[in-house]
Amino acid sequence: MKYEILKNSIATLNKLRDDYHSQLDAGALAELDDVLQQLTRLTEASGKDVSLGGLAVRTLQIIDSVVSLVTNVTDLMR
Repeated sequence: MKYEILKNSIATLNKLRDDYHSQLDAGALAELDDVLQQLTRLTEASGKDVSLGGLAVRTLQIIDSVVSLVTNVTDLMR
């Protein structure tokens, strides 16, 4: 993954965390914090290209969880 794309992804995940932290359970929030910490470490230790490996899958699972939660809350409010 390109360095700039990784930085933008971290910023997006941070915004997602800030916007929905009150709706996330402690496990999801801890998982998100852990992934953000690992992604940030990758930006500090890598050059222009970064290999994410299994971290990419964890990130997608977290995004899936947040989207599902927000969608369910929105449906309940109707």
